[in-house]
Amino acid sequence: MASWQPVFCINGEFFRLNVAKISCIDSGFLYGVGLFETFRTWKGRIFALERHIERLKRSMHQLDWQVPFCDDELINWICSTIRANIAAIERGQDLRLRMTVTPGIIDFARGWWEFESGKPTIAIQAVPLPIDFDERYEHGLTAAIAPWRRQKDFPLWQVKSSSYFANVIARRWAAKNGFDEAIWVNSDGNLTEGTSTNLFVICDDEILTSPPEEGLLSGIGRQVVIELAEKFGMKISQRPIPTSLIENIDEAFLTNSLIGVAPLIKLGDRQLPKIDLSKRLRKAYFEHAIATGVPVYS
Repeated sequence: MASWQPVFCINGEFFRLNVAKISCIDSGFLYGVGLFETFRTWKGRIFALERHIERLKRSMHQLDWQVPFCDDELINWICSTIRANIAAIERGQDLRLRMTVTPGIIDFARGWWEFESGKPTIAIQAVPLPIDFDERYEHGLTAAIAPWRRQKDFPLWQVKSSSYFANVIARRWAAKNGFDEAIWVNSDGNLTEGTSTNLFVICDDEILTSPPEEGLLSGIGRQVVIELAEKFGMKISQRPIPTSLIENIDEAFLTNSLIGVAPLIKLGDRQLPKIDLSKRLRKAYFEHAIATGVPVYS
């Protein structure tokens, strides 16, 4: 009996993983030109989907790409992809979803940098998360400081670009050195973000996170955590975080739309003494995602 394969959506059509394909002259394949959004189901419910779609469209406008789809059409494709993979949810697994948008096929008659106008490639992938996925992050992660600095005013840092080569290199370097994540430092010597996460640190009962102007993506998980912290009356600020502050950090955590909130138990060479506030925000994030998520798979 053939093993179960997830169903993917490409431009509104549905394919099993083994037959899902895009063109070999797609701008995303040839040059890494694309945007993506990653999110998940939470106990079978989808959370913050509208925020992801809004950020995607905002990035497309920023890059002067056409947006030839409406929200309802995109939401329908996403929900249909989830329903096509309901077997995983019925087994007790949640789904990791990734929506990738490229400008489409290269128009070589006009130039290798030009695209066929108004014909993007939109691919929606759904992959089951391991049963113990959330448990893996419960007790904390470790993060190294990446050995390379990033120019903070480079425009792609503030869009979720599929040009992920630098992040892949940094994440592999971190893993080779025994860490779970790598934290980027910008050209001013300030901490910014991880390869796939946003960073928060806590000093003297104040939660700090770098503003996007420091050269980072304002993640959806990051936005949710800021809102939750403010709701709970926690002191939270967005300002540059110099590497010299690491010695004074009491606690730190990472966020993204898959893990929610994950405590950091080590940053660089320093063991961090606490994870109490991180675990409180992690619990609040999970409860909020499940309570406000929409059961789109039924």
